[in-house]
Amino acid sequence: MPEASVQAAATDGQFEARIEVVRKRFAAKFVDRMQQTIADLPGMTGDGVVPADVVANAYHWLHQISGIAATVGFESTGQSARSCDNLLVEPYRAQRGLSAAELAQLTNGLDSLRRAAQAEMQVLK
Repeated sequence: MPEASVQAAATDGQFEARIEVVRKRFAAKFVDRMQQTIADLPGMTGDGVVPADVVANAYHWLHQISGIAATVGFESTGQSARSCDNLLVEPYRAQRGLSAAELAQLTNGLDSLRRAAQAEMQVLK
């Protein structure tokens, strides 16, 4: 094998090892944030600053996940996060809490996100 091919293979191996570290870190942080977002669901409804802030926190997290997940190899997780992100974008921009219907949609969306992450990351139950 020519030296250039050996170097390329070594570089590819190093890159894959780094990506695997990022994937594991992503999965570990995902679990904690997912649990927190689910726990925050009741606080996302109603009027006022507090529900709007809880919605904003969930929106920011889901927006990040929808962009990062596919990049590190969790495509279904990213797509499911994008669906949840899309549910929250209007309430986020309006700086308001969720209606009962929006909360039900988000709850279903988060369940889909949990299932996608469980299948891809094998870390959620």
